[in-house]
Amino acid sequence: MALNKSKECNGQISSKAEACSHCGAPAKGRAAIKRKKWHERTSVTLCVAAGLIIVGFGFIHVITGVVSPFEVPFDIVLKESFGYSETFINARKIIALPYTAAKIKYPISCKALQSRNYIDSGSVFETRMTRHLRENMKTWQAEFERALNKPQRQWQDKLMGHTPGIETDSEDPNACNNRGIASAKEGMYEAAIAQFTRAFQRNPVFAEAYYNRGLVDLAIGQLGQAISDFTKAVEIKPEFIECYETRGPIFVAMNQYEQAISDFTKVIEHDPDSAETYFRRSLACYANGRYDEAWQDVHKIQSLGLSVPAEFLTLLRAASGKQR
Repeated sequence: MALNKSKECNGQISSKAEACSHCGAPAKGRAAIKRKKWHERTSVTLCVAAGLIIVGFGFIHVITGVVSPFEVPFDIVLKESFGYSETFINARKIIALPYTAAKIKYPISCKALQSRNYIDSGSVFETRMTRHLRENMKTWQAEFERALNKPQRQWQDKLMGHTPGIETDSEDPNACNNRGIASAKEGMYEAAIAQFTRAFQRNPVFAEAYYNRGLVDLAIGQLGQAISDFTKAVEIKPEFIECYETRGPIFVAMNQYEQAISDFTKVIEHDPDSAETYFRRSLACYANGRYDEAWQDVHKIQSLGLSVPAEFLTLLRAASGKQR
């Protein structure tokens, strides 16, 4: 009977064990079928779900550091096109950046934040942020200079090339330059510009006359002409440090930070301990998004035993995401 029963059970072996569920006979002639574990049964589902999530991130921005209209501490914005650039946006970090740097480093994020009205849109916002940055930089510069306790020279005192005793010679370029200096100190700016122009017309390599006219241009607000005159002066006299020293801040005022950094670097090469120039360059690097270089200048200033304005350090930390 046992033999017959075993035959009857042949082919009905339980999938839970390697023996027949009816007679207990060992499985012979075919492998026992094991039941899959939970992670084996769900692995395909998990892979599919993960794939869908990854694809989904290609269509959305996730904005943190804000409170959405639904009162949750993040927001989601559809992307203009599929991709994974700037998928996660830290709004607080971007708002802390100078607008010029933010626009260069995070252009897509700026657009996403503007589309949800977390920051203002268009030229109005850019103008306001640029003005705010410029005002901050002026404030920090003034604070740093007060800490230096360094006497400030009037621009008229920087005029160069005076040669005594030849003012009456109308054809001599040095006499023209002398008359230009006298007119500038008396506030007769048009006459001064005319005399400096006459000076380098008679002597095309009269670098000091170009420099002097640049100072007058700067005094009356003709920034572009001032840059042109200082540039001509350094073309004639490449080591004319006073030109770089004066032209650098003009580039900053015109948001031309790369050129400003180059000029400040020239000054530092001439005077490696010029704390004021290090600070000016650190501000230009900050405004241009070159944070590591800004930190290097800050550390150099501190190594000279000087303090850097606390507000500037706070914003530099926020912008760079580093604790220094």
